[in-house]
Amino acid sequence: MNSNIGLKNGIRESNNLYERAKKVIASGTNTFSRAPGVFPDGVAPKFLERQYGSHVWDVDGNEYIDMVMGCGPVTIGHSHPEINNAIKQQIDKGILFSMLNPLEVEVAEKLVDCIPCAEMVKFSKNGSDVCAASIKIARHVTGKDIIFCWGYHGFADWYIATTDRNAGIPSAVKDLTKTFDYNDINGLRRMFEEYKDRVAAVIMEPVIAEKPTDNFLENVKTLTHENDALLIFDEMISGFRFAMGGIQEYLGVTPDLATFGKGITNGMPLGVLAGKAEYMKEFDKVFLSSTYAPEALTLAAASANIDFYNKHNVIEKLWEKGNYIEGRFNLVIKKYKISKNISLAGYSVRLMVNIHDDDGVQDTKLATLYQQEMFRHGILIWSGVLMFSYSHSKDDLDLLVDAFDKTCKTIKDCLNSRNPIDNYLEGDIGSPVFKDLRKRNAVSN
Repeated sequence: MNSNIGLKNGIRESNNLYERAKKVIASGTNTFSRAPGVFPDGVAPKFLERQYGSHVWDVDGNEYIDMVMGCGPVTIGHSHPEINNAIKQQIDKGILFSMLNPLEVEVAEKLVDCIPCAEMVKFSKNGSDVCAASIKIARHVTGKDIIFCWGYHGFADWYIATTDRNAGIPSAVKDLTKTFDYNDINGLRRMFEEYKDRVAAVIMEPVIAEKPTDNFLENVKTLTHENDALLIFDEMISGFRFAMGGIQEYLGVTPDLATFGKGITNGMPLGVLAGKAEYMKEFDKVFLSSTYAPEALTLAAASANIDFYNKHNVIEKLWEKGNYIEGRFNLVIKKYKISKNISLAGYSVRLMVNIHDDDGVQDTKLATLYQQEMFRHGILIWSGVLMFSYSHSKDDLDLLVDAFDKTCKTIKDCLNSRNPIDNYLEGDIGSPVFKDLRKRNAVSN
């Protein structure tokens, strides 16, 4: 076992940097999923300085195995030589061109080849952009206004209005998007009846924590089309993880439109909207245009990344790692008899670790203790999903299991103790980015 990982040097420099950040960066962060609030503040570091493969080092020199992997996009590994070389070769040719660049065609053709619904694609710089664009297309082609959604779909007003971070959004916008419950086809049917002839699209993450039951995704597609609406899969996380073409390839349910991004470039910024040509051609009328959408370093990385996936069977390796951890984590949970408080959910390739009370509702204090102890033992981790990458080695996975074992022992001791859990916590209680979504397991962290 690697004795070098973990909190060996404290987090003094991290804390100093954060004090500076709070003075000049709104909210102290540019990404809430990277902010101290979702990690055990006072115990975990706040700033990382370098990374390679599956390991990262913070500004105080502490080393960790990374199970967040840049919030999910880094599926091959940090600073991977093949992807980096593609970027380095492109930088001498140019970064941002004044006209079209051949890489746009090259990457588009490769994506059309591997995504089932993709007859055409459109690029942007993040998932929020292309999710919003998919909604505009749906409203345009159907002439309707209501959107049904499940999962997380970015920061645009049409979606974020449904969450507990909806400040600054007019009620007229909020009224146009409605959430539904996963695996509840009858509930979705009632919603279509309530908003009859008004629904433009159903947009959803096809899988988060729950697995679809009773042909749920197939039935969603049928119901959506019966009501003359479009089905949109948000495959930001499931794409290039379950399969290169995402859940639609893995489970064989093809939507009308789909959004991708994480996993395509190994960390470079890209959002992709893919779909049937009859809808995608409407971008002649519906506006989606961005100065940085065809930025060439990202597209060079995407092209090399797709080639690497095909050459090295990346998807197969991600499943192997996920299956290995799921099996050993379940043995640890059984060993300490703590299944009432720690359970696994979802598919192994996007494994969710749920920390909860006996009633199944997330326990934020216990989740903070879980993260605190995992960090102590050298694992950079969310309280929810594990993000596996091609670069995670067998040693990394065994260290992850060892850290989970030690963490579960501490949790077991805490649960058996008459002392309050606060006595075990060394920092502030963590908080998910979206409290309501996390309770519903409709978001990853």
